[in-house]
Amino acid sequence: MKTNNFRKLIGRYLFFVVLSNAFLGYSQTSNCDLIITNAIILEVETGNILKNKSIIITAKKIEDIVDDSRHYNGVQNINAAGKLVTPSFIDTHIHPTDVFGDRDKAPKMLGKNARKKLSDAYLPYGVTTTLILGQPENWLNTILDWQKNPNPKFTDHYTAGGALISKEKGKPYIGHSVLENSKIAKQKVIEYHNLGIRHIKLYYRLNKPEFYAAYKTADSLKMNVYGHIGDFGLAHLKIKETLKLGLTKYEHLAMIPNNVLTQQNDWDRLDKEFLKHFGELNSESRVLEYLLEQFRYLDKNKKEALENFINVLSDHHVSFSTTIHFLYQQFASTYFTNPADKTLTAKQTERCLQNFEIFMKYVKQMHDKGVKIRLGSDMANGGKANVSELMILCKYGFSVADAIKIASLNGAEAIGIENEVGSLRKGKMANLIIWDKSPLDAIQNFTSEKVIIKGGDVYVKKTQN
Repeated sequence: MKTNNFRKLIGRYLFFVVLSNAFLGYSQTSNCDLIITNAIILEVETGNILKNKSIIITAKKIEDIVDDSRHYNGVQNINAAGKLVTPSFIDTHIHPTDVFGDRDKAPKMLGKNARKKLSDAYLPYGVTTTLILGQPENWLNTILDWQKNPNPKFTDHYTAGGALISKEKGKPYIGHSVLENSKIAKQKVIEYHNLGIRHIKLYYRLNKPEFYAAYKTADSLKMNVYGHIGDFGLAHLKIKETLKLGLTKYEHLAMIPNNVLTQQNDWDRLDKEFLKHFGELNSESRVLEYLLEQFRYLDKNKKEALENFINVLSDHHVSFSTTIHFLYQQFASTYFTNPADKTLTAKQTERCLQNFEIFMKYVKQMHDKGVKIRLGSDMANGGKANVSELMILCKYGFSVADAIKIASLNGAEAIGIENEVGSLRKGKMANLIIWDKSPLDAIQNFTSEKVIIKGGDVYVKKTQN
């Protein structure tokens, strides 16, 4: 009898202990800095849409993404109210000279307000990270200080120093660094590495000895190397040669035909065709229009060669920056620009639009075959240009989900920071956008109001129109 009573008492005690522990476990909450509830999340890796999610943010990072946030106590709380949340954007090709002044107008040194001025060109439009692919070396210490000391109030900037070129006639552009021989090329790359630079831009205007020395040195130091490869004519290195070295990150989709046209008679025929329809190459707009005319020529005369080249790019798993708004704005209106080339006739404008459609057909083909495309504005108003590029991509056949991946994860991978940013994942930086109106519903919504969060801090909600 006593044994049975004792067992009953033990049973009741254990029951209350389990019940108490369960109650305490249920009622305990964890503190965090920010909770975003009722969010629709675009998973850029897969394109999947996750509904009714809560994003838990602590110490600048995503602590977790959960279905139920009741166990968390946030210092700040945002109810997304069923709005779309995506990663923020990454621009992989900018020049501060576009913001601070070009050539003679550029300051010798950057002042105390420079960081905010540069950031204001990008962050209000959802761009939280950029890669600088060429700036005056006088600005290098300041920009490296920004790179070493990120601030949630400003865009993060990585730099490649000056774009590397060989010695040539005339005064070099202020964002270039001149390499007189292969020995100096090697020394310059080592100098940059010792300063903490982990990115290098090699220009087509590098002679082969300097190019090879710079690339091999940077590669041995495990630096990220980017190539602007391709020039009118046959004088300089082509992409196929640089692929053999191991280079896989390239600048500007419009450079592709320069790497396919390998016969002088093709260049001669192309020049005659352009002269017939547009006249002399006597302005920046004409040069850009010429780039697009090249795609028409290849599509008509050397389509197989172009498609074979795209297959080669795919086989080597290359990536390309876009810079498509800069082309498009020459002859067409965008959400924030009117056509830049005021000299075009209606017939010439129509031809430019046709050429651009051909160009985008091959861009989409590249994407479908696995070539990684990433945002690269390469112009003033870079943040606005990034938004415009997303709309242009979607207008010419890309899905909204793919466009946002191009703007986020693809850029992070090209810079080598995909483990830190580029998608909404546990442990990554809390760099994201909450959209007032979803681009998934209409591509015009890329310009809608948005809440931008950088490093867990709510930055701004700004009308973009």
